[in-house]
Amino acid sequence: MIDEAEPLGYPVVVKNARGHRGKAVFLARDKHHLADLSHLIRHDAPYLFQEYVKESHGRDVRVVLVGGRVIGSMLRCSTDGRMQSNCSLGGVGMMCPLSEQGKQLAVQVSNILGMDVCGIDLLQLNDGSFVVCEANANVGFIAFDQACGMDVAGIVADYALSLLPSRLTRKMSLLSVVSSASETSSEPEVCPAPSSVLPEAVCNMSVGSTSSESDPELADTTPQPTIR
Repeated sequence: MIDEAEPLGYPVVVKNARGHRGKAVFLARDKHHLADLSHLIRHDAPYLFQEYVKESHGRDVRVVLVGGRVIGSMLRCSTDGRMQSNCSLGGVGMMCPLSEQGKQLAVQVSNILGMDVCGIDLLQLNDGSFVVCEANANVGFIAFDQACGMDVAGIVADYALSLLPSRLTRKMSLLSVVSSASETSSEPEVCPAPSSVLPEAVCNMSVGSTSSESDPELADTTPQPTIR
């Protein structure tokens, strides 16, 4: 293991290839420290070594792509000095603009790996350019939605529907309208109960919208009279 890390130099990042949420990630200061960390490493799972990017210690940019298109980016920062900036480990996230080079890099990675929906983590160098840290096929959306004011799950659902054959999507829309009309004819219309007061934001951040949202078209569900 030490021989495999040598070409990258020290410090070196040691990472479980099957890890998630920033867990099972270590920073080895030198080969002696790497040897000491060996007892923490699960030898039944593949590990990888990464070059340590000092200027991006404790922060990265999470880029979410759907259908090979960048829908938003979030700057994540560690709050306790650790290398990992994952929000699940206490890091904070905020919406941030992404350079054209960063967008092109994220799109290129998603295309090479064939991932329609993914989160690409980028590290920023001192000159403002980006390098790839991770590519995640199973990406969480909650912190991203809160930071960027988006509904990633809804965007993913719309994208998935767009991949279905047009005849099938028309049939699904028709079934939805028929079902809605049936419910309207059998039950009286009632006003919804007032919604409960939403809790205050967990952290104070200036969040700007990165996506344009439009109201869904309302289908006419009024039942038509039967012609005899």
